[in-house]
Amino acid sequence: MRYWGRVVAALAVAGCSGSAPNAERILASTVASDQAPPIVFETQMRSDIEVPACASESQGHAQIKILQDGTIESIVILNNKGDESVRFGHIHHLSAGAATGPVIWWLSSPVGVDLNLTERHIDIRQTGIFVANPHFSTGAAALAELLANPSNFYVNFHSDICPGGVARGFLP
Repeated sequence: MRYWGRVVAALAVAGCSGSAPNAERILASTVASDQAPPIVFETQMRSDIEVPACASESQGHAQIKILQDGTIESIVILNNKGDESVRFGHIHHLSAGAATGPVIWWLSSPVGVDLNLTERHIDIRQTGIFVANPHFSTGAAALAELLANPSNFYVNFHSDICPGGVARGFLP
């Protein structure tokens, strides 16, 4: 109950301050609470929504969890039905009208390394690693946008057969 009292108080102060609240200020107000729950996004990952199109049968599920301090934790489970060599995965940002976007956070490590995962069931648990990109120069700016507009972001993993992406899922 203390958590919601702090959130309401923070929003009331923001509403009286004369400036519009932004995601960074709202997140900062909740960080003060040791009881604040994480923000969790779930998405189904499919090959039929990849760009360019991928004829793979592989699919998966991603859970993206944003902790109180802004850390991103991910759990990605891939059903590698296509017996592909899975290389790496990311969270991308998609601008209006674009089909693909730049990597914002790596969901596999080491960054830039081809993992060559060939198991039928692939389970990757990773803390997101921010990389500067054309859309965001800082992790804080990217996080603010993710919290404000999660549907502008997608998770995808790449394979040797589908280098553009073997499975993609948009955040809700």
